[in-house]
Amino acid sequence: MRKGPWANTLAAAFCLLSACAASAQQARPANLERVEVAGKKGDLSAWVRAESQRFVVYSDAREEDVTQLLDNLEKLDYVLRLYTQPLRKAEQRGPKLTLYYHSRASDLGEVDASMPLNAVGLYSSCASGVQGFGVHLERVPSLADEQLDRSPLNNTLSYAFEAYARHFLYRHTDIRIPTSFIDGFAQYFSAMRFSQSQMVVGRIPNEIGGYLQLLKDSRVSSLEYGDVLEENLANARNYDGPGGVRLEFEAKSWLLTHYMLSSPDRRERLNRYLGLVDRGASPTTAFETAYGLKAAELNKVMSRYGQQGTDALRVALPSLPVPQVKFRALPRAAGEFVLADAALKACPSRPAGEALLKKVASLAAQFPNDDLARLTLSRAQIDWGNPLDALPALNAVLGEEGANFEARYLLGMANLRLAERNAGDAQRGYLQAAQGHLRSARKLNPQSPEAAFAAFKAEVAATDTPDSAALEGVISAWQTAREVDALARSAALAYAYAGKVDQAHQALVPLAQNLRDEPAARWAKQWQGRLEAGVTRGDILAEMRRNPAPDAPFKEWTIDKKEVLQSVEFISGAKASADFIDTQAINAPVIEPPNSKPNSINLNLRSELNAAAQRLRMEALMRRKLAPDDTKKE
Repeated sequence: MRKGPWANTLAAAFCLLSACAASAQQARPANLERVEVAGKKGDLSAWVRAESQRFVVYSDAREEDVTQLLDNLEKLDYVLRLYTQPLRKAEQRGPKLTLYYHSRASDLGEVDASMPLNAVGLYSSCASGVQGFGVHLERVPSLADEQLDRSPLNNTLSYAFEAYARHFLYRHTDIRIPTSFIDGFAQYFSAMRFSQSQMVVGRIPNEIGGYLQLLKDSRVSSLEYGDVLEENLANARNYDGPGGVRLEFEAKSWLLTHYMLSSPDRRERLNRYLGLVDRGASPTTAFETAYGLKAAELNKVMSRYGQQGTDALRVALPSLPVPQVKFRALPRAAGEFVLADAALKACPSRPAGEALLKKVASLAAQFPNDDLARLTLSRAQIDWGNPLDALPALNAVLGEEGANFEARYLLGMANLRLAERNAGDAQRGYLQAAQGHLRSARKLNPQSPEAAFAAFKAEVAATDTPDSAALEGVISAWQTAREVDALARSAALAYAYAGKVDQAHQALVPLAQNLRDEPAARWAKQWQGRLEAGVTRGDILAEMRRNPAPDAPFKEWTIDKKEVLQSVEFISGAKASADFIDTQAINAPVIEPPNSKPNSINLNLRSELNAAAQRLRMEALMRRKLAPDDTKKE
């Protein structure tokens, strides 16, 4: 059960932000540091590595553009922590989030070839890593205070903020439903903007505003607000197919969230709403109870709210830490492996993983002495080839740099994989080696969830009585990366094995509520029942040791909504025009010149009008048939 007054926090956050006008310190520009790489300019990659307080960014965009992105993301992260303070479960410092900031959207296909059409961002979370991917669509401007609520919303920043706000809820809270709140929260903060001393919140995102205006003008809707609360999209029909349905869901989710955050009373009711959902009430029932509105009334209430105007609020910023950005140029060899390494850490499918192994092996042969080349190839061999092949290169890297965390972690993983393929003394030997390397890796990087998870798997495989350090390690790892289902599963079992049944139940709740990972939700519900009925330590240990289906990553794509909105607008306009022409044809006046056949002119005019209406309908139909389904997520 979640603890802490969500509504009180929202109220406190608004009060704190409003009260800062008198005491806010003038924010200073980002503090930049550059680390040069020895060698000729031609030996450097277009990719650079930038690091701030909470992010590590790899990018082939311009340095000043990366700085602007990090400056804004650090501010957004700070404000999100204010808004969600009691919902955040982990106060300990977690690992920095790794982001890839691409100069071209097509580069996302190198990470995942199944990228949807118009994708401009991706967050991938699995046991091998948590990573974000974004695209530099246009330069991010610096804004003066008076520009915050008037300047056009920058697409680069809107999509980066949308993706990060959604990811923030998954990473730092246990909220998995209602999905309308999660998406509404993401859209709400996508339009937040910062100057050096102020911020604006509550602006309407570009395509969200366009779609809501279309709904107002056409009065044709695909979803009732009750459908939005329940994410009941399966039977919805839209001019632009599934993409149009998703855009309407996001638009109405934004309006619902704006409504729930628009006054102290509604923010207090939001606390009750989320609490009721958390305790098992359906989102519709919870909303009716918390807000005193029937679902049947909601369409009219939200229509009036949207028509009255959704005000934005401009306030002074709290005192923010000055962004500390450190840049490091990458050598050309390392730059060749940036995206391949990211793709391997995104837990690809077997065909994609085997293709990556082949690609990386060919590329690594050109750079036999580069560390990232050797490490990337080793990772591919461990996951998709023969782990034995990875041992020489990893030992060579450690021979040159004994404190290399990545090499030590991968050496532990290689031995763990080899233990899974062997039995008897050979298995025991590999497990002992894996435990030793993974303990060393954890000492080198205590914040790594991946190393903690691997050390836990090695411990439960090697002994019938896992020690408390391994159990506490995987629990701590999950607390800093709550969006990784494999960590949540292991943390729940670790709690149960340690006799902490209440904590095990709490860890299972977000898994059971995660509508976007049905296998994990089914497993969590089964284990909720088993814990209620009573289960032995032996059964728990057996489940810890069981290797379920290969770790499926949770992938959340961010889609450029512009083409979807344009398509919906076109089809809607074509249909309205065709209907208007039909009316004109029916009402066409009778004009009979001398010596003409009766009604001949009138019939010709009607025929031409009917043909024009039919052409418009056919064009709209073809546009609808060609509309891609850009909503699919893995």
